Parts: sequence; C-alpha cells; structure tokens
Amino acid sequence: MSLPYILTPEAKVPAADRLRAMFNDDKVRIVPELADCMGAKAAEMNGFEVIMVSSGDLACAMTGIPDLQLLSIDDFVRVTEQITHMTPMPLIIDADDGFGLGRALNAQYGCMRIMQAGAAGVLVTDTSELGRKGQLPISDACLRFRAARAGLDANGHHGFLIARCDSDIINDFENTVERCAAYIDAGADMLCVLWMHKIPSRTKKIEAMRSLRDALNAKGGKYVNFPMWYPDLCGKTHDPEEVSMQDLKDLGVYKLTGVHFSCHAAMLAMLDVGRHVLKEQTNDYVDYHFDDTGYKTFTTMSMFGLTDGSWVEAENAFVREPQDSIAQRNADYFVRAEDVHDPDKQS
Repeated sequence: MSLPYILTPEAKVPAADRLRAMFNDDKVRIVPELADCMGAKAAEMNGFEVIMVSSGDLACAMTGIPDLQLLSIDDFVRVTEQITHMTPMPLIIDADDGFGLGRALNAQYGCMRIMQAGAAGVLVTDTSELGRKGQLPISDACLRFRAARAGLDANGHHGFLIARCDSDIINDFENTVERCAAYIDAGADMLCVLWMHKIPSRTKKIEAMRSLRDALNAKGGKYVNFPMWYPDLCGKTHDPEEVSMQDLKDLGVYKLTGVHFSCHAAMLAMLDVGRHVLKEQTNDYVDYHFDDTGYKTFTTMSMFGLTDGSWVEAENAFVREPQDSIAQRNADYFVRAEDVHDPDKQS
C-alpha cells in the first residue's frame, strides 16, 4: 500500500518536468481552475491530469471579495504549498500581472517563491500596471515576462511560463502575432490569447487560431507549432458557436484549455443542499443525492487517505498500538463499506 503523495519519491520529480512530459502526445488536456485542496482532490479523483489555481476563485474563496488584485504573494504561496503537498498533479498558478502592481521585480520574486512552493509554473499577463485598462507596450511586457522567466529558473528550477496576450486578434492581428513572437523570445513556454473564446463565431474562432498558428510557423525555428492554451472552454451543446475539444486537437498546437467549474459547482451544491437542510430540518438530502452522482462518501475525510489507508499506514508506523493512531481511529469511524470513489470501476 502506497504512502501519501507527500511522502513518496514521486514528490521529488519536478512538477514542471511532469507537465512538459505531457506534451509528447497529441492530446488536449482540460485544466480545472480551482482554489483549494478540495477542488484539487476532486479533480484528481475525476481523472484530470493538471490543475490551475484561478486568481479569481482564490480571491472569492479566501476573502469574499471579487478578484480586485488584493491577494498577496503569501496568499498564493500558501495555497501552492497546500495543494502540491497533497497531489502529484502539476499545478499552474494564475499570477495575473506578476503578483501585484505589475512591476517586473514583483514577477521575478513571486515566481521564485511559487517554484519553491512546488508549482509547475505560472500564467502571467501583459496587462497594464495597477489594473489600468489595456496592455503594456511590447517592450515593457517582455521585461515582465523575462523577469518571470528569471524567477521560474532561480535556484535550479525550470518552471513553465504561460504568457497571456490580451490583444484583439480579429481587429489587431499583426500586433497579436508580433506580441506572441516577442513573448516567445522573452522565455514563454506556451501562449494564451485571452479573448480568442470571445469571438462570436466558431468558424471565425478556428480561422483566427489557424491564422495565428500559420503566422508563427512562417517565422520558422522555435516558433513552429508553438504550444497554445485555449482560455475558458465553454459549453458546446448549448452554444453551437463554441469550439470543441476536437476542433482544438485538429489545429495541432493546442495542448491545454482551462475550464471554470470547481468553485461554481461547490457553491451550487452548497446552496442547493443548504436550502433543503434548512427546509427539511435534516441532513438526508446529502445522502440520497450523492446516489445521483455515482459517488458515495460518509464524509469528505474518507476521500483524503483514509479509505486507501495511506495515512493510516503512515501513522501506524510510529505508534505502539494501532488505536494510538488518529488516522486509524478516524478510518474505523469515517470509512464505510458502501463508499464509492470511482463510479467507473463499479460493477
């Protein structure tokens, strides 16, 4: 029986290396954007392979305030340490303009600390300083990305840098291409053209993505088939103008796409269940609605190393009697035979 992730040799493999190794195939991976260990554990149980901390979700979860860039680098470091110590999935951090104020030095220092905390890398934007409207001039944006690159590479690390470009690719295509090429030169490992998903037509979205790919390929060398991130994958079924995962795969350069569901789903569930608990004056609703999902747990504690016995085994190695182990006593109570953590493996 394996020990918890934090205690295994796998933890010694740099997260950025694990992330880069994923790009050796032609798969496009969905990246859940989340805010805490609960979201990370759910993503891991679902079978996702890489995750991101959303600055917007983190702001709401930690402060109850929208993402007005009030979070500090310490806030990001804390959640990075928490998540990377409990899951082997590579974690990307949404660093906005480089962890505050938009100064290049902030980006360098913040990225260095994020790597020390165990992240695979960061996403950094080219937005103007101090939350002002618009983008930095290309030269200033490149200074920010170079600073982020320096921070990601400090102390022997080689973190993964996603450079977000906020240009209007439809009305300012040449500028978008120029920026993307410059950001690659500044050390980006992947590009994200933010407003690609805001183009109102699926056909025009695909044309824009293909044109950007072809324009970069025409430059040759390191620009050829440069990896891309598609922002905010949306619903295809209810909106036929949205691109599909197959559309992204067919383009050949898209490797990751973010999707916001974790915090939204948690809030919806809490609102729905809470309304029923208050109305019915019981907690029955949780029990019988779990059956609709295919999952079944007595409590969340059974999901975090009690059912598979990893933390039980870890603590039992250092106590005289099994019942001196907190993990053992909790497992005896919280783990139930009817728990289902992987519906796809149930008969």
